[in-house]
Amino acid sequence: MHSSEKHVTADSDFYIYEPSTLARDVYLYPLSTGHFRYTGGYRNQRRSFDSFELFYVEEGSVELKNRSRTCTASAGQFVLLDCYSPHSYYSKDGWACYWLHFDGQVAQAFYRRIIEAWDSFLFDLDQFSPAYQHLMNIYELFHKSRPVDEAAISSSITSILNAILSSAPRIREGVPVREAIASAVAYISERFRYPMSLEDLAAHAAISPYYFTRVFRQETGVTPHQYLINTRLANAKFLLRTTEDSVKDIAINTGWGSESTFCTAFRKAVGMTPSAYRKRKLYDKES
Repeated sequence: MHSSEKHVTADSDFYIYEPSTLARDVYLYPLSTGHFRYTGGYRNQRRSFDSFELFYVEEGSVELKNRSRTCTASAGQFVLLDCYSPHSYYSKDGWACYWLHFDGQVAQAFYRRIIEAWDSFLFDLDQFSPAYQHLMNIYELFHKSRPVDEAAISSSITSILNAILSSAPRIREGVPVREAIASAVAYISERFRYPMSLEDLAAHAAISPYYFTRVFRQETGVTPHQYLINTRLANAKFLLRTTEDSVKDIAINTGWGSESTFCTAFRKAVGMTPSAYRKRKLYDKES
């Protein structure tokens, strides 16, 4: 279809897709895609559009606002917008882009992780990026009226988002963040039995405690302290299920320092005492 929207050239085309129930339940799925050329003075402001929008700026530039953030996207850059939130576009001199509106069960989680990693909804990727190739493949699929394979399209959208996420800047305070956090996680896994502070972990990662906490949460989804607690709990659960060690010994061997501290933390996290957890798991195994 061709657009009749003001300030959109007549050769601009777009395609609407109605996803299946299966796609809505388990996939990332396209809702519309197109290639638009906008003339100078184009302006659009929406309160909500019930989707996420990804686009690649082919030429020109456009001013964007989304979720109280503002930026200018230029040729060669990607943009990811949460169109469930208020957003707007404006171009004084005109621009062109390939765009895709999509959604899915994990779309919001992908969006959140990408924005946290980049601290922006604007991304510097080039035409050699898998993101560009997959976006073009989706557009060409509809442009040439090819059969739609929803699983394959979901895989392509996932690849686009993964390419953006994995290309995020990974340097903080001169240290490669991904490698630093992976090292900290390995350090926790090795030494969770011993006392461990935020300062210890940050020093091991060679990042200041403030930045360490921030980037650790970006990479793992939890704070360093909570990750340490989760690691100790996971190891304690394993010992409760597979050994006859006393609760006190398990508490000491998994880094809690005392039986009472362990029992309090375990009950708060699991909803029952370690002894009750052991009995339930033993009963489940025998039955």
